[in-house]
Amino acid sequence: MKNLIFSIYVPITERSIRTNTYFEDGGVSKSQTTKTQFEKYKHKLIDVKRQYAEQCGADFVLIEHVDQQFFNDEFDSINFYKHHLIEKFCNDYDNILYMDFDVIPNTAQSFFDTHSMDVVNVHAVDATKQNTWPYNAKQSKKDYKQILDVHFDRYHMYCKAKCKLAMLSVGDVMSQDHHVANTGIIGGSSQALSKVQITKRLPHCVDALQQAVQENMFGSSITQYYFANNETFYSYILDKHNIAWSNLTTDWHTMIIDQDDYAVKHQLYNAKFTHMINKKFELVWSHD
Repeated sequence: MKNLIFSIYVPITERSIRTNTYFEDGGVSKSQTTKTQFEKYKHKLIDVKRQYAEQCGADFVLIEHVDQQFFNDEFDSINFYKHHLIEKFCNDYDNILYMDFDVIPNTAQSFFDTHSMDVVNVHAVDATKQNTWPYNAKQSKKDYKQILDVHFDRYHMYCKAKCKLAMLSVGDVMSQDHHVANTGIIGGSSQALSKVQITKRLPHCVDALQQAVQENMFGSSITQYYFANNETFYSYILDKHNIAWSNLTTDWHTMIIDQDDYAVKHQLYNAKFTHMINKKFELVWSHD
């Protein structure tokens, strides 16, 4: 079996830095924090993936140049580009594991031996109100629009879930399944992964999105957050085309976002793959 692990590192350009989105505890934008932290920990993030690939007997490829743009936004375009690369690598490899650049492997277990390669392996969040709304939003006495405006942005999983469901309804698929894939880690055989065909289906996804916006199924307060997002489209395709997939357990996709110190330490201890969404790599490499 010929296996591949790959990631993408394309530095954010100054013109693409967003100044209007922030992590929970900072006055520096998410984009600027990401740029700074990636530059500081670049070599460690590469080395840890390369070493894991060697443990798994897999090739390792780091992509450092994007030769195809899907949308005007650089960040969103790169996230679609990884799906293009998965489809491309399916021609040359039996099994593929993709990791976002901020993912840190911390296990001697081979992903390829531990999981079924006959399905798409991805962690999906059940993004219901109960599961994803922050406490302050649940307790708020403000109206729905005000709550969304204060506590949410278009990248929130709840917003992506509602967008996915609205897109499905356009094709007369009525669903209450709020699962949305986090595409920071995706693995499977070339046969399984090639069934998704997100780049080929992109025009259809965009059309379904536009119709969902027009139909305004869940009201304008939430519809304003719909946009062409790779995780929304990926989840939509899995559901619409009944593609077999397995929900990675949280130890194989541990997401570190804004948890308190105790929770982070507990999760890091148990994590096999840590997805440092908050970009605080110093929590892993504390002596640097």
